[in-house]
Order: sequence, then structure tokens, then C-alpha cells
Amino acid sequence: MFELIGAFIRGVGWFSLLWLLIPVSYLFLPNSKYLTKLSDHIIDIVDGLNNWIGEIIKWALPLLVISVAISVFALSIFGISSTKLSESAQYFHAVVIMLGAGITLLANEHVRVDIFQSRMSSNGKALVDFVGFHALLIPVCLLLIWSSIDFVSFSWNIWEGSTETDGIKGLFFLKTLIPLFAITLIIQGLSIALRAVKMLRGHELPKRPDGIAPLFEEHPS
Repeated sequence: MFELIGAFIRGVGWFSLLWLLIPVSYLFLPNSKYLTKLSDHIIDIVDGLNNWIGEIIKWALPLLVISVAISVFALSIFGISSTKLSESAQYFHAVVIMLGAGITLLANEHVRVDIFQSRMSSNGKALVDFVGFHALLIPVCLLLIWSSIDFVSFSWNIWEGSTETDGIKGLFFLKTLIPLFAITLIIQGLSIALRAVKMLRGHELPKRPDGIAPLFEEHPS
């Protein structure tokens, strides 16, 4: 059954490539009312989804601090060690990092390696984001998805848990975060690429979620 699920996810991955071509289509057909409305809907849905995910997983940060603090105090003061408690910190950390990647990309808070990007005009930044999405983000994320499906499916098939006898029996959940990480990055990258096309074509940019700074400094009228 899990092999069928893996095959289905791969099929969805191939089908999703059609959606990832929407920014390219919009670039060459900027006057298409259908593409304009579709792009606006995609941006609103994706930005709202990743913003909603970010609002939920942010509560894992205080839980991470609490679990680490309790684990340290219990060991140093009372000499008590709990495998489940120490492993819970790893789970909270993984959730924040992996599922928080989408909202981090939405907020433009990822570390950039294009050292010239900060000096570019808004159109130049939009072009970098557009090319980066298709040339870098898509290939890497799709490779992560397709290469992780087999061992994620196998992990679910055996309900893989901790190597420690008294550890958390949820390693299959941690491994599932890998394709989810890639998926959230792809859809958020799609939203950013569509914004970039709108910027390049001089179209009005959709409003960003509350608390998220504008992606490009200049807004076309």
C-alpha cells in the first residue's frame, strides 16, 4: 500500500510541473486575464497557507526551549535522564526548521548568496527571483521529494521509531518532514515567481499577509 502511495506522490509531482510553468506562461502572455486572475489566486492561497503554518509552528519554539531546559535541569540537579524528553527537543527543532522554511521564504529571510542582489533595482531583484525559482529551487526540491519517497514510505511501513528502546516511536514522522519541506518551498517559490513576473510586467502586486514586509521596494501603479 505504501509503495502505491509513493507512486501516487511521484505522479502528483510530475503533474505539478505543469503548475510550475505558469510564471513562464504569464511572462509571455502578460495580457491574459485568465493568467492574471489565476496568478492572483495562487499567490493569495500559497501566502495565506504558509503564513498560517508559520503561525502554528511558532509555538514549537517555546516548547523546544522548555524541553531543553527541563532536560538539562533534570540531569544536572536530580541526575535524571529521559530519552523521550531529550528526543522531543529534536522533534520540535525539526518541525520549526522544516515546516518553517516556507514562511521564512515568504518573509524573504533566507540567507542569500547572490551578493549583488541588494544593489539591484526592483526589476533586477524580480528577475533574480524568477530565474532562481526555475533554475535552482525547483530542481533541488523535486530531487528531494523523489529521492525521499522510498525511505519515507518504508519508514511508515514499519512504523519506524527511535533506536533507543525508551525513545519516541515516531521517526517516520520526522522523515516525512523532508518531502513536506520541499513541497512548502516549491509552492512558496511559485508564489514569489508569480510576483516577480508581475513586477517585470508592471502589473499591480497582490497584498502581502499582515506583518510581512513587501518583497520588492517599488510597487507598480
